[in-house]
Amino acid sequence: MKRTGWAALALWMVIPAMAQEATVDPANVLAARGKEFLEMAKAADSGSYSETLKDYGNHKVMLAARAKTGTPEYHTEWADIFVVLEGEVTMVVGGTLKDQHAIEGKPGELTGSGIEGGTKIVLHKGDVFHLQPKSPHQALLTPGKTLLYYVIKVKQE
Repeated sequence: MKRTGWAALALWMVIPAMAQEATVDPANVLAARGKEFLEMAKAADSGSYSETLKDYGNHKVMLAARAKTGTPEYHTEWADIFVVLEGEVTMVVGGTLKDQHAIEGKPGELTGSGIEGGTKIVLHKGDVFHLQPKSPHQALLTPGKTLLYYVIKVKQE
């Protein structure tokens, strides 16, 4: 086989392997799905809607929408990285989770009635927010406003 034939064969064998190691969530697809997610968040009692787009075991990627303030959260094993796609949110981070209790069906996940002593951080479109595990946090939305964000959850051991 000629040199170019071997190169083509090698490339043909490598491309499928590369495809398994890398994925892309195209911006236009996220934007289109985001519109759907925002409508579902507005209709939900919780005011939020999210889906895991891909679970890689030690990390996963999600798309999330919020139409009202969320309940406080605390994750024992997962770091969160948020990329704000649309909207603005005030995150309350740190402090103490009041009246904490486990979230049914979600081991290592807690919620509560609020956060005491947290720090407020305002996030805008394009901001990237990194949150370590075991950090109470809550998303506060101005009434009538919405938030669309991409979430990368990374398991910390």
